[in-house]
Amino acid sequence: MSNKLKLNTKDESLKEILSNGKLYFVPKFQRDYSWENEHLEILWEDMNGLEANDYHYMGYLVLQEEGRNTFKIIDGQQRLTTFSLMVLAAIKRLREIQEDERAQVLYHSYIGTKNIETLELKNKLILNRSNDYYYRETVDGRDFSSRAKKRTVQLMKGAFEYFYQKFKEFKQDFLKISSLIEKVSSDLLFTTIYIGDDLSAYKVFETLNARGVQLSSADLLKNYLFACVDTEGDIPDTVLTDLEERWDKIGSDLREKRYTDYILTEWNSRNRFTRHKELFKEIRNSIKGKQQANNYLIYLSEHSELYSALNDGDNEFWKDNPNCTSIKQDLNCLKLFNIKQPISLLFISYIKQKDNFSKILRWITIFSIRYNVIGREHAVEQESVYNKMCLKIEGGCTLVDIKNTIMTLYPNDDTFKNNFANKTIPTLQSNKKARYLLARLAEHNSRESINETLLTIEHILPLNPSPQWINSFGDNWESFKHKLGNMALVTPQENKDLGQKSFEDKKSILHDTYSINNVDDYIEWSSQAVESRQAHLAKIATDLWKIS
Repeated sequence: MSNKLKLNTKDESLKEILSNGKLYFVPKFQRDYSWENEHLEILWEDMNGLEANDYHYMGYLVLQEEGRNTFKIIDGQQRLTTFSLMVLAAIKRLREIQEDERAQVLYHSYIGTKNIETLELKNKLILNRSNDYYYRETVDGRDFSSRAKKRTVQLMKGAFEYFYQKFKEFKQDFLKISSLIEKVSSDLLFTTIYIGDDLSAYKVFETLNARGVQLSSADLLKNYLFACVDTEGDIPDTVLTDLEERWDKIGSDLREKRYTDYILTEWNSRNRFTRHKELFKEIRNSIKGKQQANNYLIYLSEHSELYSALNDGDNEFWKDNPNCTSIKQDLNCLKLFNIKQPISLLFISYIKQKDNFSKILRWITIFSIRYNVIGREHAVEQESVYNKMCLKIEGGCTLVDIKNTIMTLYPNDDTFKNNFANKTIPTLQSNKKARYLLARLAEHNSRESINETLLTIEHILPLNPSPQWINSFGDNWESFKHKLGNMALVTPQENKDLGQKSFEDKKSILHDTYSINNVDDYIEWSSQAVESRQAHLAKIATDLWKIS
């Protein structure tokens, strides 16, 4: 079988896909059936809204060739399963109104195929381990087991009943039932993609995701790891259930975050730096045996909560840590400025250097402020250095080694001071970043804790200045309104009081706020005044964000 990626760009109908003697199966570890009523209603409306010679596009169907006329469903099982349940509901209704022959035609066209040599009947669609037993019960004409408590089985039952009730509304009109199925099977179109191996499948997912077609690439990783554990296909159900529970725990811990982002973070914390597009290849080349795969899944489930907490300083994970306050502030700083490069480093630091974690996090936050937030340096060299640090920490390096590695890219005081003096922070969409920076500067200057969420930003040169204000700055006034030197940290009421007042009036109000807002030394507010004040703030910032 060729490993070459084959892309069939021809749209194929459900009839062409299912009426061709081919068999399709969902990998036993693939996600469960999950369509709810809202999905069914949308599909039913789309089907009934089809005009003559009209078509409804159902997206991509990704199939992996497993043998002669046998294909693994990589993506598309929800849609194929739903259509099959619809056909089974139509078959049940046709049999109730004594249209057995028509029911048989539907069965052989879309549900079961007969081997020409053995005359054995086989289902065209085989579902995963959670769904297939109940699907086969329905194919055999039995009702869904009332003992099945799994949500996925209840959803399958709900889909079957939904379509069955719709067909009952057609009364005894067998032609209306059969013609609807015929129309749907002919007019619902897929773009089918046939692939050779798991690696090709992952490449397809990456390509389609890049085009905005979101496929479940995490399922591919899950299937590979679970298949490694179940190499012989004879693993006990209790073990499979344990694996499923571990995988579900990871999803629960991650909340809304993506599996593959977590797996990439964890992988890069212990291995040479890898990007998303190479991740599956690296994992497949490194993890091959049952024990390796099982250990890896255990490791992932043990640390998924940590990954989630590293992306959210308010996570309950930190509440019992003696350095909870500083950890919360530093992690929320990284989150605010969308700094993701150090997550792998922080991940392995917590696991291997837990007692020093808050100190390492503080260094990384300071470095990030200097390098990413104010300096806006390129990330490529930074990622390389962070990965070297990860491997050193995994190997058991000292705290001094970690610090020395950080310092290889650390912007010195003169560089940082110059970068800060020229920094512009846009505030039109949000002033959170400016508030954060000014609040930390105010805390450092006054030695008192400040909650910036209760404050706002006053632009001394207003965002929409009057002609009088513009005269003080000239034609280049817009380049100064978003300078940090033009901003003051005030309460919402103070901001309202300041409004469009003159500089002299603003000066007297700002005098009674935070000391970093003091502009008493300036006779007028001009471009020179903004630059002078920002240079002053730069000195405070250099002293504040410093790795000693």
